[in-house]
Amino acid sequence: MEFDGLVDLFESARDRNGDRLAMHYLAVKQGEREFCHAFGDRTEPSDIRSISKTVMAILLGTVNDSTFTEDTPLWPILEPLCVLSNEENRERLSRVKVKHLLNHTIGFDRALMMRDDIIDLDPADYISHIVNTPIVHEPGTHYLYSNAGFYLLSVVLQEVLGEDLKEYADRVLFRPLGIEQPEWERYGDYLAGATRLWLYPRDLIAIGEVLLHGGRGIVSADWIERMKQFTAFTPSADTPTNPYFRRWAYGSSLWLGKRDGIYFGHGTDGQSLVIVPQRQAIIVTLAHQRDVRRLEELVDKAITLLD
Repeated sequence: MEFDGLVDLFESARDRNGDRLAMHYLAVKQGEREFCHAFGDRTEPSDIRSISKTVMAILLGTVNDSTFTEDTPLWPILEPLCVLSNEENRERLSRVKVKHLLNHTIGFDRALMMRDDIIDLDPADYISHIVNTPIVHEPGTHYLYSNAGFYLLSVVLQEVLGEDLKEYADRVLFRPLGIEQPEWERYGDYLAGATRLWLYPRDLIAIGEVLLHGGRGIVSADWIERMKQFTAFTPSADTPTNPYFRRWAYGSSLWLGKRDGIYFGHGTDGQSLVIVPQRQAIIVTLAHQRDVRRLEELVDKAITLLD
């Protein structure tokens, strides 16, 4: 790959309004070769947005407790932490398991914890807000992308572990990967979970290596395969004009492409952590770009340019 030429493509690209792409960073690692470019001489970390979900799923895979698995029921952990006023939810809440948090199949028919719905809520009420929203589908049967599941995952992980989840993440994930001083916003007593984690591009490369190389001793290879397990096709989010970088389907915290076993973490405004197994490559974009169509076309182009 000619990395400088790829950087030039991102530098010269325009979105549909004719504006330059609001890129923060571009990074590529293939084999032992690693490249990184900061746009506009940026030195700050970036909010990786929903790639935080992928980090949360990896954290779940580090838990070595036979009494807490993806089949663990959620409600016994959550009930002491909230007020259930919508009694019609109780029966279905009793059947929600940890695995339903990972793949957005709790059973809601509207997205939750997406900022607008919590703008006027006290963070102390977030759990109650979620559990009182009508669960209209049987848990495990209906996919709807939302931030609710991964926020609840941060709650139950902290409660089960009995320690601050950020401190746990530092100890078992971030420090072993050489990630220094990551910032993760809290919603009250718990990490936001689904979003609001600030990292540098090389931090995401390190997380990408966990995904690409069978867990890298952080989690098992089986757990990485579990994260990639198909949940649902996602035509409303797909970008079929891109041959490689497209949201064809969803696994558990990871999007699945249609070709070559490509999978990735993805966040609003141009955050990408793309794993290209056949090329042993990782591609990272960090940005604050509202119209991402051209940016994602260039990510697709980057995949085609890999050696």
